[in-house]
Formats: sequence, structure tokens, C-alpha cells
Amino acid sequence: MDRLKALWEYQAAENELEQLERSLKNTETRKKLIRQQQLFQSNQQHLKQLEQESVLANNKMMEISAQADALKKQMEQKDSEITEIADYDLEDLFLEDVREIIKECESIKSAIEMNKRKLVDIMHKLEKSETDIKETLVKMSNAKKAFDQLKAEHAKELDAGKGDLEKLRANVAKASKAVEKDLMEKYKEIKQHRPNPVAFFKNKRCQGCNMELPSEVLQDLKAGTKIVQCENCGRILYAVEE
Repeated sequence: MDRLKALWEYQAAENELEQLERSLKNTETRKKLIRQQQLFQSNQQHLKQLEQESVLANNKMMEISAQADALKKQMEQKDSEITEIADYDLEDLFLEDVREIIKECESIKSAIEMNKRKLVDIMHKLEKSETDIKETLVKMSNAKKAFDQLKAEHAKELDAGKGDLEKLRANVAKASKAVEKDLMEKYKEIKQHRPNPVAFFKNKRCQGCNMELPSEVLQDLKAGTKIVQCENCGRILYAVEE
């Protein structure tokens, strides 16, 4: 029974330490710190997306500009053809040829106008993207400043609790020395799946899962010859005298 008492005291010391560690990790300052970190990362991802869109828009603008240059050359060629036939006698011209030249000129002109509209649209998108990038950079800068400030505040909170943490860690280390090796191994194995691996056995029930167990369990516990575990939750049972 003494070996189980030592394990129970170890669990109590460990729980006290873990509770303080959780309280230091879950302060309002740390919650705000995490939110600022998430905000910064979100803006960082948004900035990356904006920059990618800006690169694609610039590439598209270069592509359209190249098309516009090609259309300009085609139009110049047609102008040259029109100038050339301007000196011809009407009798020497074929009406279908003239119509074809006019049709080609109109098609080129239409394509040039469409390219102009596309360029204007892309320029507007680039201007908006540039504005969004500047705004996002400002948000990132503000988030970083807030993060650094909160980080400093949280560091002070951790520093304030440092003494208590060291004291409780020393208590855990001291309590662990009184626990037998095989019992500690079993404790750690159970803790991977269950909180508080040691549970009281009281009123014929495991206080960990509230399952009623056979009366033989108490007899085995009193005998103290083996580790007795709850057949339902697997916790190590520790009997409390009525």
C-alpha cells in the first residue's frame, strides 16, 4: 500500500505542476499573442498571393503589349498597301481586293481597341494590387509591433512564475524517487491514454471512471501483492480505507 501511496503523491505533485504550466500558457496575454501571430501569418499569406497576382498581371500586360506591337506593324503594312494602290487607276483595281484590305484594316483596328481595353483593365488591377500590398504591409507592421509587445509582456508573466515552477518541478523530482521503477513505467504507459493514471477505489467504484467493480478487487488491493487496474478504464487503483 505504501508503494501506491508514493505513486499517488507523485501524481498529485505532477498535477500541481501541470496545472501551473497550463495557467501560464493560457493567460489572456498569451491568447492575444497567438492571435497576433495568426494575424501576421494571415497577412503574410495574403501579401504573397497579391505579389503572385501582380507578377501574373505584369506578364499578361507584356504579352498584350507584344501583341499590340505586332498589330501596329500589320496596320502599318496595310497603310503601305493602301498608299500603293492609291495611285492605281480604278480600272486596274479589283473591287474584292479593296474590300478585303478594308476588312483586314477593320479587323486589325478592332483587335487594337480590344488590346487597349485589356491594358487599361490590367493597369487598374495593378493599381489596386499595389494599394492592397501597401495596406497589407502596414497591417503586418502593426501586427508585428503588437506581437513583440505582447511577447515581452508574456515573458514577464513566465518570469514571475519561474520560481513556483522550479519549486513544483523539484517536488515532482523528489516524489518520483519514492516510486518503484515498474510502477512508474506502468503509470507513464497509462498516462499516454488517460489523465490521472491512479484512481481511488472507494465504495466498490473506481473514482476515475465511476465503474462499480467486483469485491475481489478490494481484497487484491489489501493483499498488496500486485498492481491492480480498473477493468474498465485501466487506471491503477488505490484503495481508501472506509
